[in-house]
Amino acid sequence: MLKKLRVGVIGCGSIAEIAHFPSITGLPDVELAAVCDINEEFAERAACKWQAKAWYTDYEKMLRECGDLDAVVVATPPKFHREHGMAVAQAGINLLIEKPLACTNKEAWDIVKAARAAGVKLMVGCDRRFWSQNQWAKELSQSGVIGKIAMGRATMHEHVKFYQDNIAFTDFRLYPEIAGGSAVSDTGAHAIDLLVWLMGAPVKRVLGIADRRVLPEEYSRCDDTAVIMMEHENGALSYVSCNRFSPVVSQFTELYGSEGTIMTSSDAQNPYQNAPLAVYTDKDYRQEELPELIRKYRWPQVFWAEDIIADSVQKRWVSLYPPREPNNYANLWRHFADCIINDTEPLTSGEDGAHAVEVMCAVFKSMETNSWVELPLQQEVIPPYYRKD
Repeated sequence: MLKKLRVGVIGCGSIAEIAHFPSITGLPDVELAAVCDINEEFAERAACKWQAKAWYTDYEKMLRECGDLDAVVVATPPKFHREHGMAVAQAGINLLIEKPLACTNKEAWDIVKAARAAGVKLMVGCDRRFWSQNQWAKELSQSGVIGKIAMGRATMHEHVKFYQDNIAFTDFRLYPEIAGGSAVSDTGAHAIDLLVWLMGAPVKRVLGIADRRVLPEEYSRCDDTAVIMMEHENGALSYVSCNRFSPVVSQFTELYGSEGTIMTSSDAQNPYQNAPLAVYTDKDYRQEELPELIRKYRWPQVFWAEDIIADSVQKRWVSLYPPREPNNYANLWRHFADCIINDTEPLTSGEDGAHAVEVMCAVFKSMETNSWVELPLQQEVIPPYYRKD
């Protein structure tokens, strides 16, 4: 019988509770060995509920006493990601760090360098890549269904109160000195990572704005509005928009290619967007030549045999509805465990996470210079109000 992977978690707040703990305990070859939180009540409660072998309020003590850990999740506020991530890496333990990887570009690359120097796996918790509809979109785009991707857009509009008032254990997300930001680094972290991955090329320059435009300062000084233009290394252009004030959630991602379009969503639906994945291709396929995903999910609109009797299948939108389970975090954790067991590179690598942080920081630099900002950044960019001490 193979030994189970032993996992520790630093930070027993909401994201650990709703995502990491159920995913870890749901895998037969993974066990929750230890949990840690500076709030003793959170740590003890998590250990009891999820049957962890031990709980701590001091992460250094956990790393010392649990020397046989195979992986550690860093699910603390972003301000502490560098400290906790580097400590885990230097202890020689594989690590999964929640998004954003860090608050500044230098902090992010410090974590990446520490993990590489220690020879451990570093994965970033950008879970949107692990929704089935986004993985199918990637598969279809890579197969050439929509031709050359030239433009893309990703949005995530969600009032901060949705999470803060219903799910969050603490209020750190309201404080830029701890969170680093909100629209650009909390929701934006998802939109940027997903879009860069789907576009298939890193970002080479950024133009953007991230500012507090709607929410009152006494509620939060974090940016609540972010608009980002990106030019990719392959010449494609893309656009990210995020806000933390919309009273109804809107989230979607679009890919525009020379021969078609793909649209995906995961967080909400609306009258104009009622399928998790929609594909339009301008290619001339016969029914038997259709990509498997489209063939399986394409239903006739007029006549049951319409695709069979036509010289080529009718060009129209095809809506795809993948199952919700296993969900994004279950898929993420299955992948991370496989990476450790089979010694492969995580889909959301440390470099990917650092690149996303570079884009976020470039937005703040763009506001300072009122111009496009080239990547990689040559100096550390510190978000407004963020405290590095």
